[in-house]
Amino acid sequence: MTTDSTPLKFFAAVLCASIVGGAPPALGASENALHLRYQAMWSGLHVADFTLSLQNDGETYENRFRLETRGITRFFSNMSVKANSTGRIVAPATAETTGQETQNAAADLPQAETYLANSYRTEYTNHKHFRWVDIAFKAPPDPAEATTGTAPVEGREDKWDPKDKGPELIDRVEPKDRIGVNDPISLIPQMIAVVRTHLDGGPKTGVVRGFDGRRRFDMHITYVGPATRTIGEAKQKTYHVRIDPNPVAGFKKRHKTIWTGAAYDFYLSSDGRFVPLQIYPVKRGPVLTLVAECPTACELKAEED
Repeated sequence: MTTDSTPLKFFAAVLCASIVGGAPPALGASENALHLRYQAMWSGLHVADFTLSLQNDGETYENRFRLETRGITRFFSNMSVKANSTGRIVAPATAETTGQETQNAAADLPQAETYLANSYRTEYTNHKHFRWVDIAFKAPPDPAEATTGTAPVEGREDKWDPKDKGPELIDRVEPKDRIGVNDPISLIPQMIAVVRTHLDGGPKTGVVRGFDGRRRFDMHITYVGPATRTIGEAKQKTYHVRIDPNPVAGFKKRHKTIWTGAAYDFYLSSDGRFVPLQIYPVKRGPVLTLVAECPTACELKAEED
């Protein structure tokens, strides 16, 4: 497993961040909130745990993600990831929608509400470094702007090499490729919106244009249909959705190889809440399974017991 594996990038950019100057307010219980905890297994090995919080008030949203590697993966990487995204929710396009509003949508999603990011921050900590990426999203024709930085981890200063910018150095993505893009975490509520719209008679496909600060990619969403899925030891009635990534710009050769054809099947609860119960690789990668739903943001230990 690598920290660039596609499924983790779906959530983190692969990605509850603390913002410089103070911690963000706590995400509490809400009618429009989901607080979820997942376990990632790869070839029978427990490789990571992560939490996901999705909350909105109908007009704006805030999504948070946190990941901690486990087992042998933690031994080699000691990787922790935090990410936070905020934005607004735009009503479905209609015949009266102006060209500017349509252009603002960071996706091709006819009839579905659209999640448009305002800001995104992700933080990475490993054996040697603390790194961060900030993205400010702007309305077209202005491109999204990303900044990044690196610093030593407290207590591990001797391991830090300020000349080593590592994989989090922002690669070149042309401004034209950063117009009308969205953050990685917003893929999840956007996917749910596509499925909900299709069940109400809308199209079953959509495309989300993503940017994680280093790379520009498209995520093709396809509602496959209802499916009975055994998750753990229980059979669940679910909605089956396939996500196909398409690298667009800023990818190194090996990362492009990893992403190309790395489709994932999402199984959403069919109880009207569309909770992602499991994310399963079509070819390769970890299996991500929901293990807990929490009334507020789920706790996640930084270290294993």
